[in-house]
Amino acid sequence: MIPYSNAAMGEMFAHMAEIMVEHGLVEPQDDAEAFAGEVMKLLQSQGHVNDNGDVTLGRFILLPSHGPEVSLLLVSPLPADPYDDELRRKPSPIQFGRTASDQIVLPSRMMLTIIEELASNPVVPEELQVLFLNFSRCALPFPDIVLPPEVETVALPTEKHDIVEALMPGCILTVNLEMKA
Repeated sequence: MIPYSNAAMGEMFAHMAEIMVEHGLVEPQDDAEAFAGEVMKLLQSQGHVNDNGDVTLGRFILLPSHGPEVSLLLVSPLPADPYDDELRRKPSPIQFGRTASDQIVLPSRMMLTIIEELASNPVVPEELQVLFLNFSRCALPFPDIVLPPEVETVALPTEKHDIVEALMPGCILTVNLEMKA
């Protein structure tokens, strides 16, 4: 887990923007300010920017893909769930669960919440919205997502002086939403 800093966040967002260019979501530009404006315009079109002009935590955009396998680009830090499996608040530092081999565990309820949000995203094609909605309603039990231990995380400070571990923007999750009969 790397410490939070404006420089670290700037590097993370630059990496995320490069991925957006690679996938044709935004056009590269020589003017950095205009480019940043285009990235923010894309994020705003998907409802990921709050009233203060900040990108909301834990937001993904859908990368060009073909269902039932979809790739999601994390566009803002995704904080660890502050509650354990029994829904008790975790003590600070709040971290992701880990396997015995130090792999990061994203709880299935977190992934299902993300999929439900994508089902109501107005820029997601209708056939994918239906796929996301059906999956979120019918995919139980859904396994936890396990990420390699080398996936970088950042330590986010909170207003309550807690430290919360978060996945960094630029992380891509590919999920197979195929429903088995």
